[in-house]
Amino acid sequence: MSTFVKRLGGIVTNCYLGIDAGGTSTRAALVLPDGTCLGTGRAGSGNPISAGPELAAQNVLTASQAALANAGAEPSLLADGIAAMAGSRVAREADWLNDPLHAAGLPISLTLEPDLLAAFLSATPQPDGYAVVAGTGAVAVRVRNFELERVTDGLGWLLGDAGSGFWVGHQVVRHGLAALDGRADPTALTDALLTALDLDPDAPAEVEGRPGAIQHAVDLLYTWRPVELAQLAPIAFEAAREGDATARAIVHEAALALRAALAAMLAPDISGPVVFGGSVLTQQPTVAEIVGAQLPEQEPILTTDGLVGAANLALRRGGITVTEAVFDRLTETIAARR
Repeated sequence: MSTFVKRLGGIVTNCYLGIDAGGTSTRAALVLPDGTCLGTGRAGSGNPISAGPELAAQNVLTASQAALANAGAEPSLLADGIAAMAGSRVAREADWLNDPLHAAGLPISLTLEPDLLAAFLSATPQPDGYAVVAGTGAVAVRVRNFELERVTDGLGWLLGDAGSGFWVGHQVVRHGLAALDGRADPTALTDALLTALDLDPDAPAEVEGRPGAIQHAVDLLYTWRPVELAQLAPIAFEAAREGDATARAIVHEAALALRAALAAMLAPDISGPVVFGGSVLTQQPTVAEIVGAQLPEQEPILTTDGLVGAANLALRRGGITVTEAVFDRLTETIAARR
């Protein structure tokens, strides 16, 4: 008799698989209809865009098997499941994901769900509301009846993501180098940027008429993928806290961009709740305060990932009513297994 069945006193019951398949990692939760999390598992990237469908499917399988093993449960106990992921729109047919799962003995077919919906439903059991997620990228959504009704931004580094970690990091580079180049007033961002890049501010010129530090920064930064500029965003937040005028202006502009994204989502018949996700909002109170002022009657709910929401969706798509008590149990028992 499995550990799972022993835990339930010998009664075999249905369980559900919720998977949060992100660009960095994939996490799975095995849950009961009452919201109890029995086991969790983790693997690498589950994003079919960045990792490719084959690797993404393998990581979803690995995380799912780990969750079953963690619970001491057999695959035959699975009743249903979903995988919440970005990039699923280009792979709406899920054979690429489910065929490897079936071949490995998992008897269910996962339904693909938007990661943004999972992010919202990780913070609340309510059917309607709003979410703003600002990490490397930035996007705002409106949720109605447990479905994404409208989305704004999230257009990537070239076309959008205003107020995101990428956007802030890009501004750090632009303003820091502009000051060094004499095109802008001095700012603490310049020294902080060169320190972060491990560059000598007094490096001799290698191109006639151009400071060596600028050329070295250009040479280095053009080897980065654009989204990697997000790792420079903390420079702006720290300099803003220390009173640097340029940094404070960057942070304020980022907050206004995110607030505008939220404003674009508002509908007269949906008052909230509003969910904030991503490090720009969850770790920067100044930004969160400005964005939250768009809905002053709502206290933003912070969420750090979409695993609770994925489990929430797995139950809902499986026909289970997720009450406040079930949602609270999901939140508590998944947190206990982090």
